[in-house]
Amino acid sequence: MLGAWDRRDRPSEEGAAAALQGFAVDKSFLSSLKGILLETELVFGIILVSVFAYDAFKIYRTEMAPRASQGDPQ
Repeated sequence: MLGAWDRRDRPSEEGAAAALQGFAVDKSFLSSLKGILLETELVFGIILVSVFAYDAFKIYRTEMAPRASQGDPQ
């Protein structure tokens, strides 16, 4: 009885392989207009995030980081 429960609860090997096929690259979609727009949007998003991260780091260095040129007041 316990063995029957184990066999029924586990997914079959064909089911696991079929689930991974959804992650394949669809080359016909990527060459279509929607695919090209998606690729452009992703690249633009990466560039935009990089610019924001650089700007935040630059602001942090100028505003928040302690300055080395300022000496201790005595």
